[in-house]
Amino acid sequence: MTDEELYNVNFFKPKSGHAKANTKLILILATIWAVGVFGFQILLMITTEPTPEPAYAMFEDSWAVISENPDAPMEVKREFAHSLLFVLGKNIAVSDAEKAILKEALSTTVYSMLPGEEAAVMTAQPAEAAYAAAKDVLQLKDDGFDKIKADLIPFSLVQVSSAELSPEVSNKLPGIMSLYLIHNRSGLTDTTFLGFPFHYWYTAQFLLILFVILCLIYAVTTDRMNKKHAFVETT
Repeated sequence: MTDEELYNVNFFKPKSGHAKANTKLILILATIWAVGVFGFQILLMITTEPTPEPAYAMFEDSWAVISENPDAPMEVKREFAHSLLFVLGKNIAVSDAEKAILKEALSTTVYSMLPGEEAAVMTAQPAEAAYAAAKDVLQLKDDGFDKIKADLIPFSLVQVSSAELSPEVSNKLPGIMSLYLIHNRSGLTDTTFLGFPFHYWYTAQFLLILFVILCLIYAVTTDRMNKKHAFVETT
């Protein structure tokens, strides 16, 4: 074999034994890397299942009653309103159109819960009186997660004058609630490893370690191939 053929390093058309071995090694290592990256993503997709938040169960139970009976018990309406606040709390993710549906549903529910003349505070643009009445009727406390929901009230009430949900709200609300309260989860995302969710550790640390290991394997193996094929680098 001539020197030109020996030192031919064309990756796509290797001619020498050294070049062919080098190409084979690169393809093997690239395949391992691809399996490590994309195989894990595929595994995540296979093992993923829709998992509802606890608030979604609260919504489903209360919605099943309220959608059939506008005069549902107060406790049912209260749970319904609390589930709406859970989604309204995801402020950045929720679109303006979806917020409008949620706010109308919450305000209508609060209106239906207020007795007699107290409901009048909801027929005008809600102000401090409406906020206080809503917090009271929803039994929101001043500590824990209730305080967060109470802080949302001033931004979540709109003017309403009916105790019944509009057809638009009734039609769109279930889809909005499922969109924000049901998430895809997998055992790979729920499992922790070294204090991190497994999927995070795998992508943030393991794949970097794997890449370094593959580089070391390539370096050591090419040194051995160079000696085997008498491939000498000159300066």
